[in-house]
Amino acid sequence: MTLSVIVAMCDVREFCRTALKSLALNARQDFEFIVVDDCSVDGTSEILREMVPRIPGAVLIRNERNLGISATRNIGLAAARGRFFTFLDGDDWYAPGYLAQLVGWMSESGVDFLRTGHVRVYGRKRKIVMAPLAPRALPLDPADYIGPVDASTFMDYPQSWAGVYDRERLREADALFFDESLRTAEDRPWFYKLHLRMRSFGVVDLHGVFYRRDVSTSLTKVPDERQLDFLPAFRMIFDELSHHPRGYELSFKAMRTLCALIVIHLGREEQYEELTRDLLRERGAQILFDLPQDILEGTLAGMDSARVTKLRELMSQHQGAAAR
Repeated sequence: MTLSVIVAMCDVREFCRTALKSLALNARQDFEFIVVDDCSVDGTSEILREMVPRIPGAVLIRNERNLGISATRNIGLAAARGRFFTFLDGDDWYAPGYLAQLVGWMSESGVDFLRTGHVRVYGRKRKIVMAPLAPRALPLDPADYIGPVDASTFMDYPQSWAGVYDRERLREADALFFDESLRTAEDRPWFYKLHLRMRSFGVVDLHGVFYRRDVSTSLTKVPDERQLDFLPAFRMIFDELSHHPRGYELSFKAMRTLCALIVIHLGREEQYEELTRDLLRERGAQILFDLPQDILEGTLAGMDSARVTKLRELMSQHQGAAAR
């Protein structure tokens, strides 16, 4: 088996037929499609039972209870048999023939993993999104492309479905599975593990994944505590960096991203439930206090004054609350 595609499905009745049809248009004798239904309750399950048996190489697994995206992907990974693997979310889809191109590039390059671009979908609008700046189709050292601090890099492009991965090499490096405690932001520590533990990767300008950004049920839109999983995700990232020879140097990129994300969430906190807003401020300040202060201060020195002011106000408010 050359390729395993892990397809996580949960309450995507409106979109899953398109995703499944795109699998059928990419089917090949040496491809398998592992569709994992995370206990859908909106009618998705009935569509999957109808359509999946008709797709060559497709199998259907149903979770008896809702486990979340990380555990659902891990179930698919545990069942995978392919030399390579990739992902598809249930509300996205592939262009016809995309997977054959992807596998062709991966086989030719010989790298541990390969990153691609994608097509961002807003209703009827389409926008091509390029993978971050890097030499194309060459074996690269993954650690070299975590930074630079002040540029958009692969750490700012944490979409696991925009790539393909060598299953055995990731398994050997203990980098195959996602942390199941994360309900969102699961891709961020996973990619840090890949860039810190793997030997090589490559980049190609393939744009055959269509990614919907206008889905009301997306976890990026939920107003509850799940929005805050980026904070424990970054604790995992800093722990991973602490074990790498270049960890101190590369930690500045992680800190810059963390600070930027905290500010972004503060800017939209009125959309969250009251408890989530309180937890955002409490946990956001706490992680900034807990992480190395020289890295934090070095990061703040390079950021614009508006964001620095918000972060320092957050930390000051937390200190004041703790003192009372």
